[in-house]
Amino acid sequence: MIFTSKNGVKSLCFVALVLLGTATVIAQTPDSDTGASGTPTFTEDERDVFAPFVSRLRVAVRDPQVRLTWRDSDDLESGSYRVYRHTEEITRDTIDDAALVAEVDTGVETYLDTPLEEGAYYYAVIAAEESGRMYPIFVPFRNKTIRSVTVAQLETEEDLAASVYGIEALAQDNAVVVRFEASRGGRDLVVYRSTTPLTDDDQIPNATLIDEFGSSTRRFADYPVPGVDYYYGVFDKALVERGSVSVRPGENALATAVRVGLNDATELQIQIPRATKRRAPLPILHLAEGIQSGDRLARNSVPEQAGRILDPATEAAVRALLERAPEPAVFRPEPRVLPEERAADGAGAAYTLAQVVNTEFAAGNYARTADLLRNLLTLPLSGTLERRTRFYLGQALYFDGRRQPAFVEFLLAADGELYTEVAPWIDGILLPRG
Repeated sequence: MIFTSKNGVKSLCFVALVLLGTATVIAQTPDSDTGASGTPTFTEDERDVFAPFVSRLRVAVRDPQVRLTWRDSDDLESGSYRVYRHTEEITRDTIDDAALVAEVDTGVETYLDTPLEEGAYYYAVIAAEESGRMYPIFVPFRNKTIRSVTVAQLETEEDLAASVYGIEALAQDNAVVVRFEASRGGRDLVVYRSTTPLTDDDQIPNATLIDEFGSSTRRFADYPVPGVDYYYGVFDKALVERGSVSVRPGENALATAVRVGLNDATELQIQIPRATKRRAPLPILHLAEGIQSGDRLARNSVPEQAGRILDPATEAAVRALLERAPEPAVFRPEPRVLPEERAADGAGAAYTLAQVVNTEFAAGNYARTADLLRNLLTLPLSGTLERRTRFYLGQALYFDGRRQPAFVEFLLAADGELYTEVAPWIDGILLPRG
């Protein structure tokens, strides 16, 4: 700036503008907009703008969460502040690749972030008007960090699980209504029914899995056999799968039994549910031998057509083709163990499956293996884990001489990622045995 003194002598002065106590800046800042993904995109058209930004940004880590605090700008009366996270320092060159993790209203001045992966992170808090216009100003120690913060340990499944409490049950007409509370939403719960008290997690495999639902649910209706005492328990599904659920009578499991009276059963109306649509029909089976007996089924060597007799030349040609046809491949399977069970590094139900496969199944105790796997299937397994369990159950039943139920288990296991592994067993059961 140029100033003129009283004596007429001009002097050239450069005044530095120090912004240590304010939350605004006059700077060359590009206009900005926000794309569909929430990440700002900046144009090359730059002009002088009055740009508010937060100050005194502080970051504190308490695994697995990162708490950010700041002081709002006095010059942004309405609008919000957008919190960005990145694995690199956030600048005008890297902001497009940063993740928008939250949009915080004015006056809040804090945000608690929970990264989904362990690692080192940088943060920036950018002011935005109600219209969506952003002010991408990046001032170290004011509204961005220049040193990373490290998240070394994420939340465990036990930390994330919904805690069920306050369970109670009441018989109403021909139903039992179970009410309960859950500590958090966004989780899957399972409800079990048992004729004996549920006092320990070891009793869950012997109980009956009734249903599963979201943790926003607060009641469940069951229609059990009248005149029988029942105990109910509601648990976080993931903890049941991991085998780490804690059964607490009076909180997530009934301490006293409930029953539907025999007199209430007289008004029971049985309704046949409508048939549900299958995703795909079962294959048409062309059997070469009996499923139960294993005997080869008779077949005509020459196709027959009602009311028509083949002439000798055609019949001779057909017989010649059949004589040159190769014999069907003989199916002589060996026990098959998948890499997941060979590694045996899973947890919960996956660990239990690996133990059964690597002990009883590997030792050839197929009847015992089938019993243990059927017990495992009473748990609320994931789709992948259920298909692996049925794959081994099919093998155990096959080697135990129970080909018909083995065939059914292989069909159920084939609906997914194990189709390549299961298909030879399905085909082999339909071929003659060697």
